[in-house]
Amino acid sequence: MPLFVNACIAFLVLIADCISASAAPSFDCTKASTRIEKMICDAPALANLDSELSSAYKTALRDAPWASANKRIRREQEAWITKRNKCKTKRCLRHIYHRRISVLYSEVNGDTAGGEPAGANPATMMAVCRDRAAHIFHLRQPNVETKYEGQRTDGTHAVNGTAYLRNAGETFQCSFNSDGTSIVQFIVN
Repeated sequence: MPLFVNACIAFLVLIADCISASAAPSFDCTKASTRIEKMICDAPALANLDSELSSAYKTALRDAPWASANKRIRREQEAWITKRNKCKTKRCLRHIYHRRISVLYSEVNGDTAGGEPAGANPATMMAVCRDRAAHIFHLRQPNVETKYEGQRTDGTHAVNGTAYLRNAGETFQCSFNSDGTSIVQFIVN
């Protein structure tokens, strides 16, 4: 019987080591200084979410089609960190991490989050269209306005917008595929 108990204890120690090894956040827990960082380090599930978010963030930056998209993703991440740091509970952290990971996955064309089409989100389509227009018109994002108009009868999605140039506004339209994951046509009116 003692041999069996020792074998069980050794097995449980091995499992605990595997769980803690897989739960590594994107930062060094020995240098965790904030309340949030300590909460993440103390909860393997949160550590895994932090690691997944880090990977999704790096992928979104790497695959961003234009510099303006890259800057937008960085600004959104900074705003997200500020919001994350206001969480008081692990439940709040789990929720905010899941939402941000979903948004980052939607940045990568064709990727899915939660089984739904990644880009079929009007806010994401408007952001992608705004990035494209800012790139084409050589403008900063605040000078570009977009509005989601809806899904057409052929299944494509329409996003209309205005690029505010020095002397006038230039209107444009982005047509997205039926999944809302990529622009199939960009028209300057």
